[in-house]
Amino acid sequence: MDLPCPSRRLAHLFTLGAALFLLFARPSAAQPSEASGATVPVLEGWRYRWGDSPAGADGVPTWVTSPGAPEAWRETKALTEVPGRGDHTFLWLRIPVPDGGWADPALFLGEVTSAIEVYANGQRVYTSGQMNRGGREVSENLAWHLIPLPREVLGKEVMLRIQSSAPTIGVSRDAKVGAQHELLAALTREGQAPFVMGCLLIAVALGSGGAFVMHWRRRMLAGLAVFSVSGGMLLLGLSGLPATLWSASVAATRGMLLGIFLLAAGLMAFVSDALLENRMRWFYKLSVGFSVISGLGAFVALVDLGLGQRVMVPFMPIALIILVLCFAVAALEAWRGNPDARLFVSGLCVLVVALLVTVLPVIGVMKSSFGNVSHWGYLALTLSLVAVVARRSIEVVRALETHTRQLEERQEVVRALAERMGSGAGELATVVQQLRSSSDQQTEGVSRQAVALQEAEQTVKEIRRSSQMTAEKATALAEASESAEQVGREGMDALERTLADLAAIRSEVSEMARRILALDDQTREVSTIVESVKDLADQSNMLAINAAIEAARSGESGKGFGVVAREMRGLADQSIRATHRIREVLDGVSTSMREAARNSEKGDERVRQSLDAVRTSSAQFQQLAVLIADTSANVRQISAAVSAQDAGTHQMATAIQELSSQMQRTLKTVQETQEATRSVQGLAESMSGMARQTLGTDVATVPAAPSASA
Repeated sequence: MDLPCPSRRLAHLFTLGAALFLLFARPSAAQPSEASGATVPVLEGWRYRWGDSPAGADGVPTWVTSPGAPEAWRETKALTEVPGRGDHTFLWLRIPVPDGGWADPALFLGEVTSAIEVYANGQRVYTSGQMNRGGREVSENLAWHLIPLPREVLGKEVMLRIQSSAPTIGVSRDAKVGAQHELLAALTREGQAPFVMGCLLIAVALGSGGAFVMHWRRRMLAGLAVFSVSGGMLLLGLSGLPATLWSASVAATRGMLLGIFLLAAGLMAFVSDALLENRMRWFYKLSVGFSVISGLGAFVALVDLGLGQRVMVPFMPIALIILVLCFAVAALEAWRGNPDARLFVSGLCVLVVALLVTVLPVIGVMKSSFGNVSHWGYLALTLSLVAVVARRSIEVVRALETHTRQLEERQEVVRALAERMGSGAGELATVVQQLRSSSDQQTEGVSRQAVALQEAEQTVKEIRRSSQMTAEKATALAEASESAEQVGREGMDALERTLADLAAIRSEVSEMARRILALDDQTREVSTIVESVKDLADQSNMLAINAAIEAARSGESGKGFGVVAREMRGLADQSIRATHRIREVLDGVSTSMREAARNSEKGDERVRQSLDAVRTSSAQFQQLAVLIADTSANVRQISAAVSAQDAGTHQMATAIQELSSQMQRTLKTVQETQEATRSVQGLAESMSGMARQTLGTDVATVPAAPSASA
């Protein structure tokens, strides 16, 4: 089964580290020297003296050349705490040197607290650190010391001047004398393992630090980087190789101080983010605060090595409490079933066991010693942290693969949607084009209807003027008929005047009959115009029906036009009803006119007969009076009919004016519909272009799986 990319990279890193470890940790074959003896422990005959020697004229302490009375120097057990310290910060030790016949003798001291000067044959042969008679010393080497000795000192003794303001002072680990090259070879072999592991930890720190730069929100990567580089600097310093091979004891000591200050802070940040995922706010705040304190301590160590060492003394108990707290929190998470916490606790337990195996033989609790194996604990803890990060990275990669598959599925859905949108936009553009053509035709038809209505309005106005004139004539005729009737009743003495009036009446009745017939003809013309208006209204109704059908086809985009079509249809229906009404009124007017014309003809005939009768015999005067009375009644009927015609004509004019106004509004609405149709067509073309662009764009490349450190 193929491993994910982060797992392969992690496996390659472990393989490279293992190869380097085997290369450097492989014990080198010691080249025995025929002229040299074996390494000899120096554990007997140690003497000490508290306090400091006064300085001589040459700057060399006088105790080097004049040790003083023998009783001033007391015996002490090697590699143990010297009794009777009190407030003393200076300690002198006299260590006998056996005569082993070495060509290049050297003294090895496993650990010295803190600054040291070594004197042999009255001369200073080695210095580590800076001593200060009135203040605190500065240590420059926290690892072992390899002190070259002159051959003349073999069989004699060396004097150690030690200054320490720390709670401990003196030599606390191994002390032996041997050939310098053999001691150096042995120390190099012993320091190879922590040196290589320190390099591996620094490599892990660089990798996790680079991953944190790319994914700066993951604080666990920063915690892993800080812890790894801290452990790496501690292991490099403890290996002693920087001081021995490159004379970089000060740099190694400064690196160890930085590691001491930053180790617990990095571990706490990792636990807060990786194991707790910042759920415990108090632990997160404590982690931030302790990181600030650790950062300040590291800065002080960089600026002033001596001040950094003094600050380290009160800092160590705090760091130990933080480590215990981290272990407790991680153990609680592991008990709750957190797999990352279980990995972390396992690595931390290995580190604790390694530290115990290293320290217990030194303090005498264990008899068997395995040497310094603390580097294995650091490596185990770092590997457990890397395993936590790797497990998280694998989960991220799997989640990313799942997300990628979902993204590909959604991409297919988007592509199908874009295709449907493109086809739908094309169909919409076609429908909008058809709707636009239909709208143009409808606009032309409505414009023609508006022109026809304006002409009809002018015609109706003329009919109304004629009707008003006819009404006035009819009123005058009624008044004349009444006068004639009154004259007939007055008697025979007005006969001649009656004859004259009857002649006038005959002429007026003839003229009225002619005008009524002319008005009847005009009424028929108006009826023809009304019929044309009805045809136009029917056409408008059909156009509105067609527009409603097209709007229904257009769906959501045609709703506005459908409303306009319904309004047009309503206007057409009103026009049809108005024309029906006008036609009925005109039919009634025409009927009345024809009846009035017939009555006028009858009246004319009767007036003629009456005149003949009056001229023939006065006895027929009564008959004439009756005829005049009948004529008066008919004239009143004509006057009422003409008045009705005038009222109908007024209503027809009002209806036509309203229809003309509605037609103008309809024309404006149709024009607005054309503008909306153009906008919809532009939108459809834009949607089609977007769909083509979506289909033409290449599928975005799925991002590569992140590295294991992510």
